[in-house]
Amino acid sequence: MKIKSLLSCVTLAILLSACGTQKKIPVDSVTNVADENIIPQSAKYFADQLPFGERLLLDEKEKAVQLEKFRKRFFAPWKQTKPFKGNIPYFASYVKVSPERRGFSENLYRWTNKHYQNLAYNAQYETAPSMAKNALIIHDTALRLAPTEKPYFLNPKKPGQAYPFDMFQNSTLRNGATVKVFHTSYDGLWYYVEGANASGWVMAEHLAFTNEEIENTWKNSQDFVAILDDNSIIKNENIRTAVNLGSVFPLINESAYGYTIAVAFRSHNGNAVIEHCYIAKDHASKMPIELTADRVALLSEQLLGNLYGWGGMYNNRDCSSTLQDLFLPFGLWLPRNSAQQANSGEKISLEEMSDQEKEDSIRIHAIPFQTFIYLPGHIGLYLGQYNGKAVMLHNMWGVRIEEFGRFVVGKTVITTLYPGEELEGFNNSLMSRVKSITIIGKEKK
Repeated sequence: MKIKSLLSCVTLAILLSACGTQKKIPVDSVTNVADENIIPQSAKYFADQLPFGERLLLDEKEKAVQLEKFRKRFFAPWKQTKPFKGNIPYFASYVKVSPERRGFSENLYRWTNKHYQNLAYNAQYETAPSMAKNALIIHDTALRLAPTEKPYFLNPKKPGQAYPFDMFQNSTLRNGATVKVFHTSYDGLWYYVEGANASGWVMAEHLAFTNEEIENTWKNSQDFVAILDDNSIIKNENIRTAVNLGSVFPLINESAYGYTIAVAFRSHNGNAVIEHCYIAKDHASKMPIELTADRVALLSEQLLGNLYGWGGMYNNRDCSSTLQDLFLPFGLWLPRNSAQQANSGEKISLEEMSDQEKEDSIRIHAIPFQTFIYLPGHIGLYLGQYNGKAVMLHNMWGVRIEEFGRFVVGKTVITTLYPGEELEGFNNSLMSRVKSITIIGKEKK
């Protein structure tokens, strides 16, 4: 027995030693980080582990506060009378860059003088602002830093500065968003607008100017309907179109199986016309939905595997817009970028902590499905624990790898804070850069 026991101890020691010195995996031999294969890629799985999956995470007072914030932010652009200070000079600076400092276009050569001068001429910033008119977005649309669909890469040879990081891509506006229009391009194909969370140039065909009657329909609406699924169909006798998670519309009427909502479309002269459209309750809900782990998990399921879209490029989502769209149906209005989102609730600093201390603090203080984990340039939703480590849902571009650059993930996944640690060249975990956690829906302390 003693010999068998001794052999067992030796075998265990060898196995532990082997694990401790496990050889790293070449990045070109795999297509996923290991976390994707090990951790269940289902938000519902983590909600089901909780003893309080159906517990309300916000009380009535907190819900009312958040819904009021939503209404205030949603209608803020229509109350503006002029562009925010510094916005126009900031945007103008993008078309006044000296030749040697210009970024690269789609052919991976620097923007030429001719093309850049044409861009500056079309923007005609010297006459901005040239108007101040209210409008509604009638089609999901990109917010650009210049009136063009062409890209602007800082350096196509460097990770983080090449594709997909088009520096002209600022954000995305959803169908139904309110904006103030302050300027038009020379060719009339673009408008410079300021929205509730971001500003930029949008295609003229993607907005419609409103009048007082239309604006009152929106402002006087007691209830709004939030879209719950991407590619949800809204329709009436004459119209059938798709809208996405992140859009909200005024409620006109409710039936047992669906809602009638007010939707803006663009007439031939650019003005808005309102249609009453039907959407089934399977794809929409009156705001706000009760905030519970189970309901957040249910909405999250459709986002898993969604492709990464820098600034909403190609109408995909990045890390912050994923969270923004996910929590809007719950009446939670979130800013557009990760740093601002990290300040949108009860914030707990994790700076000056070791990785293990951060793990411990997250486990103790974070509330699953209600807590954001923030590191500079990135943010995700804490779901709970898996094998003793914090896991989060996040839309990420890739993992930093020495010499290789980036190992591309390129979608919404559930991982630990160490995705890619098994890969050769990995030396910079997400956890090492985590700065804080934020409990959303709670007022700052």
